[in-house]
Amino acid sequence: MNLPSKGMTKFQSALRALTLMLSFALLSPVFAGIWDEGDIANGESLFKANCASCHKVTAEVLAAPGLAGIKDRWDSSDEMLVKWIQNPQGAAATGDPYVKSLVERYVGTYGWMTAQAVSAADVKDIMAYVQNPPDVAEPVLSENECLTIDEMQTEDSDSSSAIWFLILFVLFVIIAVSAGSVKKSLENAKLESEGKEPLPSMSYFESAKAWAWRHLAWVSVAGLFITAVFITMAYKGAMEVGVYEGYYPEQPIKFYHSIHVCENEVDCQYCHSSASKSKHAGIPSTNVCMNCHKGIKNGSRWGGEELGKIYAAIGFNPENGQYIEDYEEQPIEWVKVHNLPDHVYFNHSQHVEVAGLQCQNCHGDVQTFKGGRIAPVEEINALVDDYPGLIQLSKPTLTMGWCIECHNKAEVGVTTTDNGYYEEIHNRLKDDMRGNEELRKYLEDEKVTVKELGGWECSKCHY
Repeated sequence: MNLPSKGMTKFQSALRALTLMLSFALLSPVFAGIWDEGDIANGESLFKANCASCHKVTAEVLAAPGLAGIKDRWDSSDEMLVKWIQNPQGAAATGDPYVKSLVERYVGTYGWMTAQAVSAADVKDIMAYVQNPPDVAEPVLSENECLTIDEMQTEDSDSSSAIWFLILFVLFVIIAVSAGSVKKSLENAKLESEGKEPLPSMSYFESAKAWAWRHLAWVSVAGLFITAVFITMAYKGAMEVGVYEGYYPEQPIKFYHSIHVCENEVDCQYCHSSASKSKHAGIPSTNVCMNCHKGIKNGSRWGGEELGKIYAAIGFNPENGQYIEDYEEQPIEWVKVHNLPDHVYFNHSQHVEVAGLQCQNCHGDVQTFKGGRIAPVEEINALVDDYPGLIQLSKPTLTMGWCIECHNKAEVGVTTTDNGYYEEIHNRLKDDMRGNEELRKYLEDEKVTVKELGGWECSKCHY
């Protein structure tokens, strides 16, 4: 048997050690700890989309314990943390002692955490944000600052100009009739003292007719003025058909956007998760509400009164924290607020993902609303300083003029766009502009609007 020489053995050992060192160097980023150098910006986005409805990055308890100091508290492996977030019940089934302690301490009060569709890399980014949240130092908004629109102004106004005009008109008629009766009585008294016959008795209509003939010029001018006023009012009323700015219907459950978005910093797309993925933004199901309110059983405004309606709909017993077996769920009949005519096509994802519009551009500053309402265009325009890139419009919200005005102003980048469809159209415009005067006008300012890409074609919005 040939034994390896001593020199060869040392060489092989050195080669093996070098291979191990290189392997470790190459693989160390893959096996880096879950707490090491994640992407804070991406972590913030992931946290708001998946965690913020129940957790805060401070020690404050929302619908679940705050995550401040979680790195020091977590007493299990990184892999178990990922598993706990992805599949809490599966993590508990492993028998891990620390996970078992979490279940015993929190599940009875807050219920099971909802499994999150995030990867290990996502969890790493989330943990980076939790340890270094950029907005922790920002001042906390007071309740009045969160409720700047609906809470701080009355919903109804009894000082309508039309009502006051009607009241003044009735008073004027009463005074005029009374004055006419008094005048007639005085004239009859004078005639009687002079031994003459009193004025003939006439009805109010006959008296008014006689007066009108005596003052025909003034009556004609007044008639033209009143006719013009009524025509103007009729035109204004016709122009307001289908305009629902300020529409604020009563909902079956008192829901405050301001509490959820402004005070508790729940991201819009946590509840309206399909806004960036499909045609409709969607109304959240009762199960989405229960993600938080299985633990939060008393609201900050009405205690358990309104939350009790959610529990009654889904069949949840807040006393023992358990769902009622074989319960027939009842849908909550929310009233749709932003409702377009049936012949109008609108795609949320097209505007959110492709156009990059912010929610506030169409819905206003929702975090200051109590419930769903249609924000007037003037109110939306006032947000331009708070939301850069917001397109200012002049037509009433949700009208056809509002949409086409936006398409006329909204620009699609000529050289910088992440959308292949628009890139192709831009390339075609550049290729064809030499022989087409209209296309040359489109590109002479190096800007192309949605209108110039076909955004004013009837079939783009109408079936």
